[in-house]
Amino acid sequence: MTDREQLKQQWTRTIFEAQCDGKKIAPPSTSFGELSLEEAYEVQARVAAEHVSVGHRQIDWMVGATSFAILEQMKGILDGPMYGFMTSESVCGQQGEIRRSDYSLGIEAEIGVVLEQSLRGPGITTLDVQHAAGGVVALVELLQTRLEGPGSVPDGTADNSAHGGIVIGSRLASATGFDFIHEGVVIRKNGRAWLSGCGAEALGSPLHVVAWLANELGQRGQAIEAGHLVATGSLTSILTPEVGDVVDISFAHLGAIQLGIVE
Repeated sequence: MTDREQLKQQWTRTIFEAQCDGKKIAPPSTSFGELSLEEAYEVQARVAAEHVSVGHRQIDWMVGATSFAILEQMKGILDGPMYGFMTSESVCGQQGEIRRSDYSLGIEAEIGVVLEQSLRGPGITTLDVQHAAGGVVALVELLQTRLEGPGSVPDGTADNSAHGGIVIGSRLASATGFDFIHEGVVIRKNGRAWLSGCGAEALGSPLHVVAWLANELGQRGQAIEAGHLVATGSLTSILTPEVGDVVDISFAHLGAIQLGIVE
């Protein structure tokens, strides 16, 4: 076994255990040694395989840092999108109470795209995504880190790009003729308007995000399978509600999600 292989195994084991038991860990780069971003994505895929091996079904993909607002918040840390996986254990229900501890980094309002046909890059275009997409749904993603203290971009990537969970709206719209660019969202906190945005915030269109993901995965021998849901990134800056807040996320054509924040 090479030193690099041993290092990746150490990262994989430590991150998987932290995701399962919810305990914080030191960034693996400080505990074991540094990996490149490409190696970190390899670790992420191995962690996903570990989840599947214990009975968690991979159902979705998420893409983060797709909006100008998020990139501005992450200036100096990230300069482009990153992706992660979602499993059956990620789904937090449709709406209701969310614990503050479930999202140490915040929450995001997103547009989700459900595929009827698989997409395997490279060379996937927005037109390919339009043909493959079957449905559109409102989402709220919970951002969570298992890392204690600041870590590197590879640390965060291996830790599933800060994915903690997903709340899925109850209305599934047809992707045929859907206006991905102009679909709007208004977020209210305790009845008062807080933030707003539209689909153009996600790399210009959520369809562009799905194409980007398919091509990135294709470089690593993976694909977005038929039936998978892709969370395409926040349409506003990251939200950080506190205990006692009631958050209403209302989309123009995808319905609404209401969350009550509890201890």
